[in-house]
Amino acid sequence: MLRLWTRLEELLIPFKCVFNVPTPVRREREVKRRIPPDLPLEIWLEIFQFATYVYQEVSIKPLDPFTTKQQTTNAMGANTPSLAMRTKLALVLVSRDWRRVSEKILYQHLVIRSPFRASIILKTLQSSQSGSTSEMGQPSIPGYGQYVRHIEIFTFTRGSNDIKYLQVIFQILQLCPNLRMLSGRWIHSLPIEFLNGLAALLGSKLSELYWSERQITDNQSTNTNLKFLSSFQSLRVLDLRHFVGSNPSSWPERGPDLSLPLVQTLTLSLNPRSLEAASRFRLPSLRNLTLLNSVPEDDTHDLLKSFLRAHGKSLVMIDLPTPSVDSDPDPDNALSRRTKPHINPDIFLAGDICPNLETLVFSVSSPAMQPYTHSNLRRIGLRGLHVDGLYPEKPSLTKDHLMTFNVSRFPQLQLIQTVGLLVEASSDSLAKDLFIWWVERFESMDVLLVDGEGVMWAYHPETAHEMTGTAERVHTTNSTTLLKPVHDLEQPKAEVGHDKHPKDKCSIINVESSV
Repeated sequence: MLRLWTRLEELLIPFKCVFNVPTPVRREREVKRRIPPDLPLEIWLEIFQFATYVYQEVSIKPLDPFTTKQQTTNAMGANTPSLAMRTKLALVLVSRDWRRVSEKILYQHLVIRSPFRASIILKTLQSSQSGSTSEMGQPSIPGYGQYVRHIEIFTFTRGSNDIKYLQVIFQILQLCPNLRMLSGRWIHSLPIEFLNGLAALLGSKLSELYWSERQITDNQSTNTNLKFLSSFQSLRVLDLRHFVGSNPSSWPERGPDLSLPLVQTLTLSLNPRSLEAASRFRLPSLRNLTLLNSVPEDDTHDLLKSFLRAHGKSLVMIDLPTPSVDSDPDPDNALSRRTKPHINPDIFLAGDICPNLETLVFSVSSPAMQPYTHSNLRRIGLRGLHVDGLYPEKPSLTKDHLMTFNVSRFPQLQLIQTVGLLVEASSDSLAKDLFIWWVERFESMDVLLVDGEGVMWAYHPETAHEMTGTAERVHTTNSTTLLKPVHDLEQPKAEVGHDKHPKDKCSIINVESSV
């Protein structure tokens, strides 16, 4: 009846606006909401951790330079701390189950930037605890503080030199029983009482510590002494690149009292205080050294030799990043980095300073290496490499370094990797051919040459019959040329991938970077 009345009304009043009477409109097709799959909460936790992963939040240890990189195909790119935090905040609002899982990663990494933020974090941690206490005097529900693993502290804002700010920080640390990593960036000298409190509270807990006093200019000394650092007996990773400390004349000599028995990874700079402090410690488990060249000094050469005399025999891996300041967004091959003075890698190869060294990573802008030999070196990483430096007929530091790598100097050499250089992402049309030229040169020495993606490039075996072993130039289907004849490739031991570039007659071989 209603339909007939509507038709009659349309005939009698044909020019009536349809929007005059607000009547509900029925959608022809309703969009169905996709329900997430019913997975165990442990699986959801793994998914959330992968979606919000930022390396700097989960470890203070420098990233392994041999970690393979891939060409970014995602429009959003890699995770950033701000993007990861937005994702975490969205996850806790979905449901109760997701909130219970997401809280673990939301409070895993805390950043204290100002006194105001410190007070908010303290109130949040306190309010999440249960009011009742257990027999041990601890809250029956420890609250969000139980999820905290890494805390970063900054003192750049107004009021950060107030004792009340340090008191709030100490209370936050007390509410985090599972804290494992502490990053402190101090621009003011800390009271000795605060340092003693940190040593007593975290001495047996911390496994990674970053202690920076870079911008302290008050007589270039603080209350931080070597005894304070030696109180952290559980440390595995120690970063002293910007350590200032007290007057070195008051430091005790190297002995059993200054011992960090579990430290395996050490990060230093050419800052004299950094090198001198590390030389005073006993580090029996030290294996990896990252040496930054951010603060060049005149007397650092002697201090570096003194450090190597104390710890050189235990070093297995040495990484020499390109000179830069902290948080430098420029890549390793930036001009601002390549023009600064570099640490000479010969220091670690000369004589019997580092007899157990297996891995050495340095920049192609470093000084040309002297003809030293090393009987134990297995891996070499080159930072800041350009495709332009791979041309065999053009003089360059890249060519000079690659030409010095041979089995007569390094009889145990197995792998050379161009850190950060992705051949597939290069815009140079000859990038693949140039890289293959060097691959075949090192292949004759039974040495693998891979790019930053961990790929060893080679010509596809199907084109072997098209190439003559006596020709000086080898032509491929895209008219590129080589300066060296290419012979038939034997089946490699590594797994051969599919032909990603059939037009170029190239194949890729994925190899494991670690030896």
